[in-house]
Amino acid sequence: MAKRHSATSPRQTGPSATHSYSKHAASLLSQRDALMAEIAILRSRAKVPHSSINKVGTLLTRYWSKANWQTREEILRAARWLLNVGKMQSLTSATQVR
Repeated sequence: MAKRHSATSPRQTGPSATHSYSKHAASLLSQRDALMAEIAILRSRAKVPHSSINKVGTLLTRYWSKANWQTREEILRAARWLLNVGKMQSLTSATQVR
């Protein structure tokens, strides 16, 4: 008698799943590298508040190293949001100075 697999049985991970996982991890690392490069540019321009830049840097270094991949996705979302808020603050303060 042949065994039937139930719908709730765990899926087998094969080369395709491993490749997809590696691709996703590489994508997250690439996004992190891009944000770190953007932080370096913003620090050199000094238009964005340093507190925002420092917080994003902390998220992408200290908290990144301790996080799993799902949490790293959330860290990237938060880092992008925080950088955008910092940029908006710098634009607002620049227009108020004029």
